[in-house]
Amino acid sequence: MTTNGARRDGIRAAAVLAAALAQIVGSPLGSALAGRSVGAVSDETGSLITPAGYAFTVWGVIFAGSLAWAVYQALPAQRGRALHRGTGWPLAAAFAGNAAWEIAFPLIGVSVPLVPLVLLFCIVAATAVAWARLQELPVEGLGRVLPAAVAGLLLGWVTVAAAVNAGQAGVALGAPASGTTAQVWAVVALIAVALIASALVLSARAAAGPFTAAVVWGVLAVAVAGGPAPVVVTALAAAGAVAVALVVRTVVRRDPVTLLVG
Repeated sequence: MTTNGARRDGIRAAAVLAAALAQIVGSPLGSALAGRSVGAVSDETGSLITPAGYAFTVWGVIFAGSLAWAVYQALPAQRGRALHRGTGWPLAAAFAGNAAWEIAFPLIGVSVPLVPLVLLFCIVAATAVAWARLQELPVEGLGRVLPAAVAGLLLGWVTVAAAVNAGQAGVALGAPASGTTAQVWAVVALIAVALIASALVLSARAAAGPFTAAVVWGVLAVAVAGGPAPVVVTALAAAGAVAVALVVRTVVRRDPVTLLVG
């Protein structure tokens, strides 16, 4: 490897590690700056597709996995792997975006809600790039599992979170939080999440298991939150549709371990 190549790998590895740490401290920092937590703003702007509170514990799993992978890919023997080169910068951008969102949402989630929403869609885009690249990279043993799990879980969760945040932004801007119009919007949003997630699962070659788990976790939590019957039924149907898509893809995929795990 050339000196320039090694330097670029080192810079990328350091950026991933710094961004993984930043997203861990972003939430308490944002709460301290705003004087209120992400949860408090979420409650204030809650829509019919805001999941039950327990669902957000998935961030703990994502953060732990992200940090573990960030440390692993920073090891000298790992920096030059094609897997880490292909997924490093997109995931670093996603982690940094998470940190920015965690600061912006408590500060301006009510007054300027479109800014956190745009940040979240940027996080989705960055994570989707990493996940798409993962599909094209050759399987290289157990060292592939960690970044695959991180990318899959993060993309699955932020796919749901983007719809949730859009609903919260609408409420913050004056849209009704309940009633017929709110129910119609919630049903449409859940159907959109189900269609997008199912399409990604059916086209996946790797890491579809973590992705599906995160999506199903999120939409089931919408049902558990106990909204109007049409929203609850649609959330349950969305979870079922994505799970069925994974079963179908697993049956037709010749390498189910890579599909399900990474």
